[in-house]
Amino acid sequence: MSKILSFVLVCVMLVSFSSTAFSKDLKIGYVDVFEIFNEYEKTKEYDEELEKRKSEVEKQLDKKKEEIEKLQGKLSLLKDKQKEKEGEKISKKMQEYRDLERKAFIDIKKERDESMQDIVEDIDKIVADYAKANGFDLIINSVDGMDITEQL
Repeated sequence: MSKILSFVLVCVMLVSFSSTAFSKDLKIGYVDVFEIFNEYEKTKEYDEELEKRKSEVEKQLDKKKEEIEKLQGKLSLLKDKQKEKEGEKISKKMQEYRDLERKAFIDIKKERDESMQDIVEDIDKIVADYAKANGFDLIINSVDGMDITEQL
């Protein structure tokens, strides 16, 4: 996440740096990119949506885990030949569980990365538009006392 935000910062700086940047009256603004990212409504919506998906996946995983535990509980009551059969069944269910878990969380991470990219692009455009509209030659990451984050 910090790599993406660092990338945003560099992009913001490059976009905001105009031909007048080398002039005598350089106007520089400071923005807390992390605060903008965290307070952005789209970030909150995406996080909420992903949290719901994560909860749904966790419920599915819990259900599968309960099935496995039930099978394991019955295992001690069975004869050797039946234990072997049930052991194979349990192994198969455990593999299914691990596969579902891995796929679900990879999918959620991929979706989160894609949504973060969308948010980063929005923030980059907002900062660039603000810089242009307000005559800033350069916008960089926050320094105390020079932060314009609240204005954005």
